[in-house]
Amino acid sequence: MFKKSALALLSGSLLIAAACSNGSGQQEPGKAAKPEEKEAVAKKEPVELVFYDGVSDYTEERFMREIGEPIKKKFPHVTPRFSPFTKLTQVQDLISAGQPPDIIFASSGLFNDVINKYNMQTDITPLIQKYKYDLGKIDPVSVDMMKEMSKGGMYALPTLMSPSPIYYNKDIFDKFGVPYPKDNMTWDDLYELSKKVTRKDGSVQYYGFMVSFQHLMVRNQFSLNMVDPATDTTSFADEKWNKMTANVARFFELPGVEPTQQKLSAGTMRDMFTKDKTLAMLLPVSTLYTEKELGGMNWDMAAFPEFKELPGVGPQPYPISFYMTATNKHRDVSFEVIAFLASEEYQLPMVKQGQFPTALASETLRNSFGQDTAMYKGKNVKAMLPAKYAKASAFTKFNNLARNQLQYALEANVLQKKDVNTALREAAERANAAIKAEKAK
Repeated sequence: MFKKSALALLSGSLLIAAACSNGSGQQEPGKAAKPEEKEAVAKKEPVELVFYDGVSDYTEERFMREIGEPIKKKFPHVTPRFSPFTKLTQVQDLISAGQPPDIIFASSGLFNDVINKYNMQTDITPLIQKYKYDLGKIDPVSVDMMKEMSKGGMYALPTLMSPSPIYYNKDIFDKFGVPYPKDNMTWDDLYELSKKVTRKDGSVQYYGFMVSFQHLMVRNQFSLNMVDPATDTTSFADEKWNKMTANVARFFELPGVEPTQQKLSAGTMRDMFTKDKTLAMLLPVSTLYTEKELGGMNWDMAAFPEFKELPGVGPQPYPISFYMTATNKHRDVSFEVIAFLASEEYQLPMVKQGQFPTALASETLRNSFGQDTAMYKGKNVKAMLPAKYAKASAFTKFNNLARNQLQYALEANVLQKKDVNTALREAAERANAAIKAEKAK
């Protein structure tokens, strides 16, 4: 706490009467300060807030550049401190050490693993009301997702958004004289295009299209639930899960692909696209590639493909939100900081620099992505975010158990040649057994 000099204190005492008579807002002698006045004073006291990287994608330098320094500039009395991600169980370690974070920023997909699992969530609805934060500023489907996650409350403010474009290598299309991908393609259109660039040139095998299946299932356009929240059992018997799985499997069954478990992993797909440059189109579903990763490639983007029965419907949102923790002792200051991060004031310069797409509903932010950086000059940046998100699926603490089994179902179908129905039925059996075991704990 900053200390005042004795002279300043004496001067302040002599000026109280004059201040009360001239409407300056100073406290009258013998009259207790109102709660809101105490709060106003408390806000200006130095506060350290520990931010935990539940995204698992930040260095301290990046955190300070994109998040910490803007906070310090807006709130000089706040010192943001970065706590890096090292493993999924790290939050438990921090709690056990008596050093729990104040704010965790994480994607919706990691909510269960880094927050819900340790009961670190807390409803910030009273603070939203107290500070009159307008939830209408945020993409409405993301707000619905947060309310679903928190059973009607709000655990966080969705702030940043994971992108969802198809990245493609123009040079591969040029090599084979094939037209580039375009927006508003159906999955069938994409499949036909993939056929044309899945071919061998000399000793080099080129691949048409790959997608991170687990991420795709989390953001599935049919808004299918991983787990039925009423029964805590999987929903894989729904015929649309069959359609989603078969839809992806066919891309790996094209002649020349020769699928392996390694090729079905998101990391291998990324390397094939960014390093080997043998993959024509990649849908990572939730990744924003850097200039370094795409260096030396003649690349562009196309919008997320659509199902013909769902025209205009993109994936479910996959926001990165700032969660105040249940152990937070600076709730008011923390909320003001979170509300600032979920504002156009903070986001506009970052969005213009291409640091991240927005989870806000602002058309200004959507239309400004990357305009101040050479990396996105001439690129189809509107493909970053869909015009319309699919409705959010149900959140349960068992979603990730089910998601893992869906990956195994795809592998069984593609690698072991099991029919999709059998692969999904066996995946459901394994997932339900895992859920039952988890509940027994």
